[in-house]
Amino acid sequence: MIRKMQADGRHRAGIPYLNQEMTDILSAVEQETGDLALAQSIYFSPTALTHIKRLIDMGGSIITDTTLVANDISLDLLGNKGAKVLCFIDDPQVVMLAEQRRVTRAEVAVDYGLAVPGLKLMVVGSAPAAINRLIQRRMHEPMSDVCVLAAPSGFASAVQLKERLLDSDLASIIARGKKGGIPATVTLVNAILREINGKSIV
Repeated sequence: MIRKMQADGRHRAGIPYLNQEMTDILSAVEQETGDLALAQSIYFSPTALTHIKRLIDMGGSIITDTTLVANDISLDLLGNKGAKVLCFIDDPQVVMLAEQRRVTRAEVAVDYGLAVPGLKLMVVGSAPAAINRLIQRRMHEPMSDVCVLAAPSGFASAVQLKERLLDSDLASIIARGKKGGIPATVTLVNAILREINGKSIV
């Protein structure tokens, strides 16, 4: 089923193929969610998986936009080299600054996340504003140490922001269109980590 996606043109804005790792990840997402359309919506930029592999190997950070995603990422898939999962959305400083600046906590949390040293995977499963902030920051500074996994569900604004991210030069994994949401985001992250670690679905 997933292999058919190699020829259907869904990667027209990115790489024109799925390698075996990508195919296996998408198969895992379909198996765990029962949602073929979700699996078919997922786009990988050419360097995204390589970035995440390096992150795990070098003890980088997976930074989420919600504690619901952070709490459900399987820590045993992070290995023993210091990789960690962080979330700043409820940090008191983030809350205070968001109120002072009259912006969303998700935007301020992105700034906090980008300040974390080392390689980063910015995971957005709920807040389109976080995607917008990442795109804004990229317009003004290099972000070669960042990969973005964006899978918020929703209509016009979320869909458009995910397409803007796809059109940027940020390394990214994106659930395009209206598909996504917190459960889908968690499933996708864990499927990627499991594939990197060579572990099968339990």
